[in-house]
Amino acid sequence: MGSVMVSYASARAESLIPKCDVGFLRRPERVVLFIIGALSTHPGSTNFFANRMPAVLWVLAVGSYWTFAHRMYHTWRELTKPEAKTANVDAEASYAQTSGSKERPKKPAEVPI
Repeated sequence: MGSVMVSYASARAESLIPKCDVGFLRRPERVVLFIIGALSTHPGSTNFFANRMPAVLWVLAVGSYWTFAHRMYHTWRELTKPEAKTANVDAEASYAQTSGSKERPKKPAEVPI
């Protein structure tokens, strides 16, 4: 579930900001960890070093949710920057002009810094 949330958060964030590829466990890291866990597992073995898949799954679970939270925080930080707000208002104004709308774009609210 965490891996799906990481990809979804990235896709949704990139619809709002230019790039969102932050975080500890991106897709390549998750795949490599899963392969390491799969290759180091020997069925029926009780030795810790011969069965690493449970540890790898825990790392994937915690790391995926950590990456999801980091991407959400990064997106929030990018959207609350003053430059991003003015760029968003300018984009809305140009969209309103090209769509043929007769309404004037609203002025942005003053944000205390």
